[in-house]
Order: sequence, then C-alpha cells, then structure tokens
Amino acid sequence: MPDLDVASLTGGVLPGSSALADLSGARWLAEVSALLPADAERPRVWIAPDADDAPCILGWGTAARFSGTSAGGVHTAWEQFRSWAAGADAEPVALGSFPFARDRAGDLVVPAVTVIRRARGRRTEVLSAPGEPMPRRVPRPHREPASLAELPQPGAERAWRTAVESAVAALDDDCRVQKVVLARTVELLAPHPIDQMAVATALAARFSGCWTYAHDGLIGATPELLVDLRGGRFRSRVLAGTRKPAWSEELLSDPKEQREHQLAVASVTQVLEADGVSPTVEGPFLLRLPNVTHLATDITARVGSRTDSARVVDALHPTAAVCGTPREDAYQIIERVEGLDRGQFSGPVGWMTADGSGQWGIGLRCGQFAPGSRRVTVYAGAGIMPSSDPAKEWLETGAKMEAFLSALR
Repeated sequence: MPDLDVASLTGGVLPGSSALADLSGARWLAEVSALLPADAERPRVWIAPDADDAPCILGWGTAARFSGTSAGGVHTAWEQFRSWAAGADAEPVALGSFPFARDRAGDLVVPAVTVIRRARGRRTEVLSAPGEPMPRRVPRPHREPASLAELPQPGAERAWRTAVESAVAALDDDCRVQKVVLARTVELLAPHPIDQMAVATALAARFSGCWTYAHDGLIGATPELLVDLRGGRFRSRVLAGTRKPAWSEELLSDPKEQREHQLAVASVTQVLEADGVSPTVEGPFLLRLPNVTHLATDITARVGSRTDSARVVDALHPTAAVCGTPREDAYQIIERVEGLDRGQFSGPVGWMTADGSGQWGIGLRCGQFAPGSRRVTVYAGAGIMPSSDPAKEWLETGAKMEAFLSALR
C-alpha cells in the first residue's frame, strides 16, 4: 500500500479547458501535450476512438502504484487501488500495463498529475498529488525526426523460420492444438532521446480508430480492445487475420485467416458463456487501418453489476489472438520455441476507476523505450496455423511494425 493518502489528492478544472471540451481525442492530446513538463520522460496516455465516448487521459509521475502477479494480477492490483481510493473526493483514475507472461508483475499507477477529460463535451480536470502545481502550457521544443539505426540481429530471419516451423510441427503432432501466436522484435537506436510524447501524439492522430496508450515507456496504438466495461455493459473487439490494404478482400475468403479468426472470437465468447453471460457477436468485418487491414469482430454483452473490468481482463488474457488455442497448450509451445521475452507486449494495457469500470486494450502495434529514450524495441506477432508459411508471416509482422515505426519519422 502506498504512503500517499488519497485524501491528499486535489482536483480542479484546467483553466481555459472549455476550448478543449469538443475536440477529438487526438486533437485534445495534441493540445494538452504542452502541459507535460520538459523533465517528464515517460508520459502516461490513454486516447480511445471518439465513438467510445471514453475518458482522454494524460498523466506523468507516480502518486501511487499497485502491483499484481500471476493469473489474477489485474484484479489484485485493482483491489489495492480500490481500497486506497475509498472515500476519495477527487475520483482518481489508475492506468496500467501487465505482461504477457503470467509469472511477471504488472501494475496500476495513479499519476502524480492526471489531466483528464472524462467524456467529450466535459471540461478537462487536473488531479494532483501534494507539491504538484497546476500545469501550465509550455510549447514543447521542436525536435528533428529521429535518425534511427536498426541494431543488427544476425540470423533473425533464420531464427524466425525455425520458430515457425517448430510451431507448425507442434500443431501437426497434437491435433488438439489449432493455433499458436509467435512474436519477433526489431531494435532501434537514436543518437539523441526520442520524444515519447510526440510519438504518442502522432499515433493518436494517424490511428484515430485505435486505442493509443503510453505506460512506463510502452507506447502504441492498438486496434484490439480486450475489455470495455462501463455502466454494466461489456464490449470487446477481436482481431485475427491481416493483409496489406491492396489484398484486403482476401481475408473474407482465405480459409486459414477465417479459421484463425474464429478461434480468436471463440476464446472470448467461451469465457463469457462459462460465466453465464450471453454475448452478441457482430462480424467478421474488414477493419481498414492506414497500414494494414484486419479481420475484426465486435462482441458485446450486458453484465450488470456482477463483475468488474479487472476480473474480466484476468479471465480473458491471453486470448487466442495473442497466444493460441487451446490457451495452455499454446502458451507452453510459445515458451518452448519463441525465444523472446515479450515484456509488456501483447499484455493488457488500459485504465480503471475505483468502481471497477475501465477500458483495456491488448498491447499491440507498440514499442518499448529503454530508460533514456534512445533505444526502443518494436514488437509484432503473427498467428501460426498448420498451413503457415514462415516467409509470409515474416512479412506480416513487418507490416504490423510499420504502424509504430511511422510515428518515429
């Protein structure tokens, strides 16, 4: 439990925030980014598509941190946060990120300063820990686009081919295992620190239909919504199947992509049904983004007050979209053949309030910045099926990386 008493958090309206009330999420972030102090290397950000009518959040620093590990880690962290926030007048929001690996710790963080517009049309609020002044707009210094060098990874494509072939062999050996998701990375180095705030702002502007996030140096714009639970209503957007825009229509007829997508959808609906919830499934449809097109399905359900977003995240993660089917078997194959520490990549990332409401995406289309902001690891994954071609999956992961790379230029 943190030392800071929640009662010491203060809240107020950002001066001049009426001009921000009706801006799109991306425009709102661009405007309030000038509030970020120059010495705040790692902003905390959540910007949802405007259709969500969800909070827009920019934070920095740490007022309180709540950790959780293993299968119930998100709920463990949320229970600590809920207990800490009991009786608060300022309605704190916690942002969090949890790893793909279930034996690693993740956390929820209440920023030292939170700038938040809780819904479009409302004024922007500021929640501050003691000693934090009301933020003032200071133009951010102009930085030239980063001159990035890709760090050599000798044998990377050969290692990828071996991993994919090993996964396919595992699928062939055990007919119960239908899909495994493998990931790879690219390492980039810049001669000077990269402005993480500028990267998040660029992603929000270019990928307005995605969920832009930043947490402890993990920055991305995910097209995949794991859980949105507000007002007793659940929503999830499941993706599986990817093509470059010129070949989008193939997704609707390719048996491999269709089957992969069905498995991803089932990994969500089966969890809901096991809990007595009857989901509504809308899809699949083509989700067209600037760099790729995905096969997507939206899943909704009325859950009332029976649960909270943390519990649902714990139950769903990792889905077939980032792990495989069946989950436990696929997880073991990944540990055996992938040869990669995913860190927070493909784990849950989002926000929560003390009443259990929240939005959680899957940490995709992202990069993890090392301290100092000069080095960044870019991640992408692909679903491996018995018919998978390592060369095609290599190209698919490269296309997915382009989303994050575009924000660095």
